[in-house]
Amino acid sequence: MTQSISTKEKRTRTVGRRLSTAFAALLVIVGGLCPLASCGKNKAEDYSYSLTVTDATINGLNNKDLSTLNIPDAIDGVPVTIIGNSAFNGCTVITSVKLPKTVTTIGNSAFSGCVSMESVNVPDAVTSIGQYAFANCKVLKKVNIPDGVTHIEHKTFFNCQSLTTADIPGHVSQIDSFAFSNCKSLKKVKIPNYVTKIEANTFENCESLTSVEITNSITSIDESAFAGCASLGSIAIPATVTKIGVNAFNGCTNLKKVELPNPDTSIGKSAFANCPDLTIYAAKGSKVEVYARENNLKFKEL
Repeated sequence: MTQSISTKEKRTRTVGRRLSTAFAALLVIVGGLCPLASCGKNKAEDYSYSLTVTDATINGLNNKDLSTLNIPDAIDGVPVTIIGNSAFNGCTVITSVKLPKTVTTIGNSAFSGCVSMESVNVPDAVTSIGQYAFANCKVLKKVNIPDGVTHIEHKTFFNCQSLTTADIPGHVSQIDSFAFSNCKSLKKVKIPNYVTKIEANTFENCESLTSVEITNSITSIDESAFAGCASLGSIAIPATVTKIGVNAFNGCTNLKKVELPNPDTSIGKSAFANCPDLTIYAAKGSKVEVYARENNLKFKEL
């Protein structure tokens, strides 16, 4: 027997099919915009952590499939204030990180070796970023360093090969050795007024670096500080600098002009080696002129 369907039932089924299709499409869209693993805050159980009465510390990642970290601001009512030492060290799957505003400390090697991490927000409340914290984050392009940070530690940004911008806050008073070494895409650096020494190898092999602003607070530039900065064309070294270390500018192949107004500045061996087009500008009869003559460097009176 052939079953007859009324006109009303036909309309109802048609509308139902249209609504089902629209709802399915909406789920696809929402799923595409907000994947389950990255929508909103991650769950506390995604992480290993430790708690005190006042602070929660993130110690690692339990959910190894998470690529986007959106760390919660509290666990069991306790604010997340610390990203612990080596918390995400070597987590190659991570592509982006959003830290809560409650975080004040990023520990040693916290994100070291996160080779796929393209972006990270560092909250304004952060006052301490540990050594190696972002070392070997090879695709990280930009990082904000909060104003409360006063010390950039050893190899903090070492080998961040894609890092183009790193604004160093004005209250930083110490930048340790190798802090930005091998940041091959870094283009511009301004040394804050409170820093008194450019440590060894700090900007070594920053081969895209074209501009360096050294303030009058600097008294010494240590060994290999700018070695291999092949794009650096000129640099004005303030009269406050009394010492330039061994190999400080070795291999700055595009370096054409260096001003050294302090006649008594001590210059280490090979400080300007492999700078074929360099002319040193300094006072006539100064130690700097003697150095230039002895090392077959072009000299002009400043």
